[in-house]
Amino acid sequence: MTFPISWAGRAAALLAVLSGAIMVDTALYANDDSQARSGLETELDAIVGGQIEGSPELSGLQLLVIRDHEVVFEYASGFARLTDAGEVSLNTDHKARIASISKLVAAVGLMQLVEAGRVDLDRDVSDYLGFSLRNPAFPELKISLRMILSHSSSIRDGSYYWLEAGQRFEDFFLPGRPHFEDGAHFASEAGQGPGEFFTYANLNFGVVAAVIEQVSGKRFDHYMRLQVLEPLGLQSSYNVCDLSATQPERIATLYRKRDAKEIWRPEGEWISQLDDTGFSCHYGREPVGRGEAPGDILPGYRMGENPTLFSPQGGLRASARDLSVIARMLMAGGIYDETRIISQNSVEEMFAPQWLYDSDRDNGNTAEGLEPDDPAYQQLFTGYGLSVHRMDLAEWGLQDQPRLMLGHLGDAYGLMGQFWMDAERGDALIALITGAGDDPDRYRGLSPMYRPSDEIMRWWLRHFPR
Repeated sequence: MTFPISWAGRAAALLAVLSGAIMVDTALYANDDSQARSGLETELDAIVGGQIEGSPELSGLQLLVIRDHEVVFEYASGFARLTDAGEVSLNTDHKARIASISKLVAAVGLMQLVEAGRVDLDRDVSDYLGFSLRNPAFPELKISLRMILSHSSSIRDGSYYWLEAGQRFEDFFLPGRPHFEDGAHFASEAGQGPGEFFTYANLNFGVVAAVIEQVSGKRFDHYMRLQVLEPLGLQSSYNVCDLSATQPERIATLYRKRDAKEIWRPEGEWISQLDDTGFSCHYGREPVGRGEAPGDILPGYRMGENPTLFSPQGGLRASARDLSVIARMLMAGGIYDETRIISQNSVEEMFAPQWLYDSDRDNGNTAEGLEPDDPAYQQLFTGYGLSVHRMDLAEWGLQDQPRLMLGHLGDAYGLMGQFWMDAERGDALIALITGAGDDPDRYRGLSPMYRPSDEIMRWWLRHFPR
C-alpha cells in the first residue's frame, strides 16, 4: 500500500521527477489505492515475497525514502501480526523493536547532557557512574564516553550484556563480582586497550544509559521519552509497556520461520519471536497481556543500578515514520518542526569520524568476529562516529563513485533494519524488515548486509540516484 505524503513533499518530488532527477513512476504520488501498483512497489513486493533468487521470504517490510529533507515515498507490505482472526496488515506506523538503531537515538539523549555541560565526552566515565570502570588489563588507562560511543572503549559483551531487575550493573566490570565472567567484558590483547581498537559491543550502551540516569536523575526510558521522543512528537519508547497498554494495535510482532530449537523451516509457519500476545516491561519481569495495564514498574529503582533493563542497545519501539522524523532532525542540524533537540555542533560531532580503520595498524574488528578467510567475510565497519556508522557506498561495492552514508543497522529477534542518511544532500533510506523465512546468514548480498537489506539498498540507488 502507498501512503499519502505531504503536498509540499509531493510537489517537490514531482518536480524532481519531471526534471529527470528521480526515476519514479508519477502514479506513486496519487492518493488512490485502486490504481495499479507502481513499478517501485512491484519490485519491493518481490523482495518481500522471496521472489528474488537467493533472498528469503519476509514477514513484513516498512520503508521510507527522504529526498531533499522531504519524505517522497512510503511503502509497507506483509503483516504486523498473525491472529486467530487472520493477518493484521503492516503499515508504516506500526512500531517494532528496532534493534541497534536504538543506539543512535540513545546518543542523541546523551548529547543533550553534553551540551548542558553536565557530561564531558573525554572525562573518565567513572566520574559519572559511581564506581571505577577500568579494564583490568590496562588499569592505568581511563575509559571515556567518546571511546564508548565509538566502540573503542575495550569493553566487550562477554556471553551476555543485560541483567534482570534486582541485579547490579557494576557487577559486569568489577573483579570478583557475580557477572564479571573472568574479565570477559574487557579486551585483554595487546594493542586493544581503551582508545586503541574498534570492536562493536552492545554493553557500551549500558554504560551510556547509566551515565544518563546518574546525571539526569531520571530512569533511562523516562529520560529518552521526555527529552527526545515526545519533543519530536513521537509516541515511541524504550519501555514497550508504555505502548502495549495504550496503543497495542500499533505494535508489530517480530517473526521468523525458526522453531524453539532454533531450526529454520522455510516451508513452515511463521513463529512469533517478540511482542506478540505478551510484553515484558523490562528484563526479568513477567509479561503482561496486549492492552493490559502494567501497574507499577520498578518501584524503588535507584538510578544507575541496572540501566540494561530497557535495552538501551536495542529496545526502542519505533516505526519507519518515527525514524524519518529523527533522520530529518539530524540532517537539519538538530531541529525538527521548529523544535531544537540538539545543536548543530552536536550533530556534527556525532557524524564526524571518531575511529577509522587503518589496515597497516589493523586497529579494529571490521566484520563482527568473522575472520578474513571466512567466505562470508566483508568489511562491515571501516568508520564510526559517536554512535553513527560511517559507510561509503563505493567501498561496499554498491556504486562506482564514493558517497558517504551515515546511520546504523539493526539485527535482533528477526528484525533487520537499516537507517541511512546522506546528510549533505538531505536524503535518507529507512527500511525495517520484521522477519525472515530463512537464516539470513545463508543470504549474503553484494554489500556486507544480508541479502534482503542489500536488495533494498540497491532498489533505492536505482530509483533515487544522485
